[in-house]
Amino acid sequence: MTHEDAHAWGRRLLRAWAILAALTGLSVGAALMSGSGSRAGLFSVVVALAASFIKARQVLNHFLDLRRAGGSWRTLFTAVLLVILGLCLVLYLAAVFRSPSGL
Repeated sequence: MTHEDAHAWGRRLLRAWAILAALTGLSVGAALMSGSGSRAGLFSVVVALAASFIKARQVLNHFLDLRRAGGSWRTLFTAVLLVILGLCLVLYLAAVFRSPSGL
């Protein structure tokens, strides 16, 4: 790896880290805006799950180098992420609707 390649690699990883940090801040900010069990709580959960999806893609693409893998691998990992995060949303909604106050 040449010095220029190493420098470009470092910039790419720094940019990925900055995106991860910003998305974490966004998730925390959304969580602090609302209480649980309200419509604003649902908004916070959706923001956190969307940020989690983008963060997971950043980690997979940049730190685990999935961006160099074939399209079927990227599609598989994206599908798995969507299933996991979708299940998290369904479980949250089930808990909210089971509570006496509901949405």
